[in-house]
Amino acid sequence: MADSAAPAWTGQTAEAKDLYELGEIPPLGHVPAKMYAWAIRRERHGPPEQSHQLEVLPVWDIGDDEVLVYVMAAGVNYNGVWAGLGEPISPFDVHKGEYHIAGSDASGIVWKVGAKVKRWKVGDEVIVHCNRDDGDDEECNGGDPMFSPSQRIWGYETGDGSFAQFCRVQSRQLMKRPQHLTWEEAACYTLTLATAYRMLFGHAPHTVRPGQNVLVWGASGGLGVFAVQLCAASGANAIAVISDDTKRDYVMSLGAKGVINRKDFECWG
Repeated sequence: MADSAAPAWTGQTAEAKDLYELGEIPPLGHVPAKMYAWAIRRERHGPPEQSHQLEVLPVWDIGDDEVLVYVMAAGVNYNGVWAGLGEPISPFDVHKGEYHIAGSDASGIVWKVGAKVKRWKVGDEVIVHCNRDDGDDEECNGGDPMFSPSQRIWGYETGDGSFAQFCRVQSRQLMKRPQHLTWEEAACYTLTLATAYRMLFGHAPHTVRPGQNVLVWGASGGLGVFAVQLCAASGANAIAVISDDTKRDYVMSLGAKGVINRKDFECWG
């Protein structure tokens, strides 16, 4: 077993450079001038293999309340496909940037902190959640930040997501990395888990309670797998809707109490 006091990442190079190859880790705290990133440009909107192209781009400058994170792993969500396609809208019509770096989930290492950041320091191992806002209205201060007019989904409605060697985040987007998870595991769940949790428990008093039956459509997908597990953990009965019987055992293993294959019926609207 590895020493729990030692960093869970290795491979740092001692050389300070302006650009590091993929897989190279700079000296801790050294911010190179450039980075590799999978970038989207408006003129190449299309499927992912067309729209997302590896480019060398400037490393982000950060503001006083922001943090630069060295990305160890990035989670893939369907909004990255939407951003690449430019459908239903182009992200460039939202943030007006020259390029778009997708990715709304990440795990990584704090590499630089803004002047007003107090909770995090260089070297901290973190995960990133995707909710971004300006923190300057009543919804962000005692209300519901999701209702803030400034609310944006990082990496979809903003152009500085996780598909790069470095990403820029607000300090309040960071959470401590669970040490029992790998970098990849830690990077994969925040957007969909938070969305499923909000749907089930975020609208009091209309929240899921023990013993209630919950129909989970798309139960083997990104949202569904967490909805099933949250229902099970809370004592509710998740009824999993799937489209392929090969997924039946999987959703049952997550805690579903029953399974419906929607293709067995013709009554759906």
